[in-house]
Amino acid sequence: MVEEIWVNVTEGAEKTGYNRQYVMKLAGKIWRQPEETRPIRLRKRTNGYDIWLPDLIAYIEQSGHGPYGKRTDDE
Repeated sequence: MVEEIWVNVTEGAEKTGYNRQYVMKLAGKIWRQPEETRPIRLRKRTNGYDIWLPDLIAYIEQSGHGPYGKRTDDE
């Protein structure tokens, strides 16, 4: 069960395990889409975006990608 709350980019990254820069880039990309077609509800703030957490989680689950750590020389 996902909390039905608005989160900022940093909180969204923490809750999903993704990098903050990735979530910021994703929010910017989605913000440029027409509002009725956006897969994630967003609110633009002067210092970034607020993201509807249930939409962010659903989007990430549908994309089929996961957060990955940095590669090491051993891999």
